Amino acid sequence: MSVMDAFRLNDRVALVTGGGSGIGLAFARAMAEAGADVAVVDWNEEAARKAAEQLAGETGRKVIALRADVSKEEDADRMVQETVRQLGGLDVCFANAGIGDEGALVTEYSKEDWDRVIAVNLTGVFLTDRAAARVMVERKRGSIINTASIYGLVGDFGMGAIGYTAAKGGVVQLTRTLAVQLAPMGIRVNAIAPAFIRTNLGEGKLREDVPDPELRKVHEEITRRTPIGRWGRPEDLAGIGVFLASDASAFCTGYIYAVDGGWLAV
Repeated sequence: MSVMDAFRLNDRVALVTGGGSGIGLAFARAMAEAGADVAVVDWNEEAARKAAEQLAGETGRKVIALRADVSKEEDADRMVQETVRQLGGLDVCFANAGIGDEGALVTEYSKEDWDRVIAVNLTGVFLTDRAAARVMVERKRGSIINTASIYGLVGDFGMGAIGYTAAKGGVVQLTRTLAVQLAPMGIRVNAIAPAFIRTNLGEGKLREDVPDPELRKVHEEITRRTPIGRWGRPEDLAGIGVFLASDASAFCTGYIYAVDGGWLAV
């Protein structure tokens, strides 16, 4: 097998949660461009449908749209079952769906916010990984890729993202534990840890054109603090996604790959 052949995903099946926009859409597009059929999963059914239609038209692959709330056990199980039913299997699973954190001092941080963020960003990843693993164990192969964050590896950058940081730290350790447990069964488990990415989730209220001068200042400080000198873009994660999904990473498991413009090097 040539090195370029190792990156191809011809006739494989990939599932991407949070695939209707942002990083998830970039992963879904990368999978289809590399030759896979794709299940685009999102809580927003319309976003999933539009993304699936767009990717199918661009790549000629079979791309389906599924609605799921990954924090619900029945939804996570059903989305995997439907992927297998409609696309014939499951080779790659991106547990990518996540939500942002409002941010607050710990003395003001509510249990409601904590429960909401942990439910999607950590429990949702566990439920997605478990449902995918149940299929992959039977086939004795597969790649599970979790979206963590640099906030799973370092502390919060002064924005009070308590639940988000705790959840992403949990994703890091979940990834390592599942990698060790599932390796003998032919399943690899890795995570991608982005820094600040230009998406509705990642940038949110910190857009460079936001009217609030304090929020603009935070945006500028993040840019200054990143050695490459800019925020990331969803497409910056596509290459590492294909690598981890493909045979090019056949000896890689249990690792957290930071895609951060040099943030952790400072």
